[in-house]
Amino acid sequence: MNYAYNIRVNLKDKLLSFYEWEKTDKITYLNKVNVYYVNDNIYDDILNMRIKVDNDFLKYLKDGICIFNNDIDMVCVKFNKDGIIKQISKLDLEEEFELFNELSLKKKYDLKYKKINNTNNYSYSTREEEKIINTLLDYINSKKDDKELIDYLYFEWFKNNKCNNKYKKLINSIKQNYSLNHEELYKVIKILV
Repeated sequence: MNYAYNIRVNLKDKLLSFYEWEKTDKITYLNKVNVYYVNDNIYDDILNMRIKVDNDFLKYLKDGICIFNNDIDMVCVKFNKDGIIKQISKLDLEEEFELFNELSLKKKYDLKYKKINNTNNYSYSTREEEKIINTLLDYINSKKDDKELIDYLYFEWFKNNKCNNKYKKLINSIKQNYSLNHEELYKVIKILV
């Protein structure tokens, strides 16, 4: 069994990278926490918050908190009383690096769990990117009946006006992976508001 000492985490209901932590976030300090080295498939299920562990596993954890890692990454989770991941956090990069150097990664822990869903909860968008996406969607939804404005925004995004349902295509495109188009359209909307 490996342990980590004096670790800072930012437990949230959604995984945030350490560089997205904000001053207003409630940072938790863990004096001593269990660390489990797992295979990549288990780690992926943990990142996506798709697991439910049994009470036998939970009884070894203080406050339902532990750290899981694979060969290249590390994450802290907090389970609820039913064994479902309630909150999750990346570690500070320096602390993660130190912990990887200190751990004896010999045998992978065979975590017994039940897969509770197949959704992908891990987002590759940053907090700021998600704020921009939500602002764009909210604004466009509020103006969906303004055909002239939707035509204009569509043109700003696609650089053409060749489409029958511009509103729907614009909304679907904004929901896709974040790009420079998001930032450009966000600037346009900020001028219009």
